Amino acid sequence: MSADGVAVTAALERVLAATEAAQGELDRLDAIAGDGDHGVTMVLGWRAVVAALAEASAPSPGAALRRAAEAFASVGGSAGPLWGTALLRAGRSLGDAQAFDLAGLADATEAAVQGMRDRGRCRDGDRTVVDAMAPAAAALRAGARDGDLREGLRAAAAAAAAGADATAWLEPRRGRAARAPERARGEADAGARACAVFWAAAACPG
Repeated sequence: MSADGVAVTAALERVLAATEAAQGELDRLDAIAGDGDHGVTMVLGWRAVVAALAEASAPSPGAALRRAAEAFASVGGSAGPLWGTALLRAGRSLGDAQAFDLAGLADATEAAVQGMRDRGRCRDGDRTVVDAMAPAAAALRAGARDGDLREGLRAAAAAAAAGADATAWLEPRRGRAARAPERARGEADAGARACAVFWAAAACPG
């Protein structure tokens, strides 16, 4: 099974709807040690992405992600460049092929994770979005041996959710939470939770 540009656009539309529904939770988590606007920023980012993709006919998956990267980066803040870099790296990984399979998605997601590490200057275990995105990439890579895209996406969603939950007990080393670790303890990182929302929506068939 493979997916094309139309499927990517539909998945990102689902991501927008799911992020809008989760905005309150994301803002609440961010307010624990930050300024409480992560949900707002993520919604603005995905709205910009969906609007940009609606302006043109369905491109290749890689072109769709590269266009999405430019749109998301435009929202600014810390999330804009971080997700913009991730989407750009993923789009470059897919190139201009008209479709991708699970192995291709695993490659693209690993590229996205590295983009987040590079742009955010963070590592696995720092209590950031990477702690949800990296497990999703690992799940996709493990599933690539079987090649079932839908099952791979479900596994990625489950891994991202577990990774986000685990951030509640990680010592924050980046961002404002690093300056008030006792306030963040016991609550998931907002960025990691937003990533889990992303993968849950991407795995949903609509």
